[in-house]
Amino acid sequence: MKEIYKLMRSAGISRSYRGYQYFVAAVKMVSEDETKLSNIRKEVYLPIAIRYKENIQNVERDIRTIRDVIVRDNKPFLKKLAPGEPYSLKAPYPREIIEAFAEYVLQNSSTKKARE
Repeated sequence: MKEIYKLMRSAGISRSYRGYQYFVAAVKMVSEDETKLSNIRKEVYLPIAIRYKENIQNVERDIRTIRDVIVRDNKPFLKKLAPGEPYSLKAPYPREIIEAFAEYVLQNSSTKKARE
């Protein structure tokens, strides 16, 4: 979980964004089970909405806001996170950002464990 928070700071995402905790929860869920990406609304957004007692549309919107901030303010970070992806041409879908964060976290946690 610490890896996700570090990554959020690196992306320039402040905890003051309403979608911050939603995004962190989504990345954690996907890093534990990547098959959730295939039905992200039902398997990720809905459980988050229930957990935080929020409307699912608000969860989706707030996660899109996180995506928009990363795309608008930190394209170099996005290119480093997902090299080779054509995000300079179009904004990624929220699920693509969540997937990139989850993959990065998994790669770094396995690298960290290998060093220990």
